[in-house]
Amino acid sequence: MPNLPSIFDSSITSSNPFRAVAKMQRQMDRLFDRMLSADVNDMDLIPTEGFIFSPACDVNETETHYLMSFDVPGVKKEDIKIDLRGHTLTVSGEKKEEFEQKNGSVYKTERSSGSFLRSFELPEDIKAGQIEALYENGVLRVAIPKTEASKTEQIKIGEGKSGLWGKLLTHKKEETKTQH
Repeated sequence: MPNLPSIFDSSITSSNPFRAVAKMQRQMDRLFDRMLSADVNDMDLIPTEGFIFSPACDVNETETHYLMSFDVPGVKKEDIKIDLRGHTLTVSGEKKEEFEQKNGSVYKTERSSGSFLRSFELPEDIKAGQIEALYENGVLRVAIPKTEASKTEQIKIGEGKSGLWGKLLTHKKEETKTQH
């Protein structure tokens, strides 16, 4: 039986749509093989430049605000950007870390950097000009105030025949009496 080329065969022409995916999978396989066989202290095998991460985000709603909290430890306040375009809120940033280790005659310095971008479609009932943000201890908090129209109002349930319903019901009873 003849050997058929697989999608991982490097001799396949570029017209094969799976070629890029296959190349990426081979690179990932090599990376994982190197990581599994590496000494735990040999961090040179793990790429540390340009990683992408997605910080956790909690969203809560109160009567007056939408509240968002992003976990961004290690990201400096000046490396975070918050934009509002239309009703899309975008929070982005970059994490830059440097690690230095001195152990006797061994000296090691490592740097890593990465970026994130999170976008959220906001409801139309917000006060865009009054959004507030606070960054403290690796947590970014964003408070988005609601408009007056979006606030919930408790409706009191009346008793007896007061208000509009009382008038309408009294009027219907009078009409019924006149028809009999």
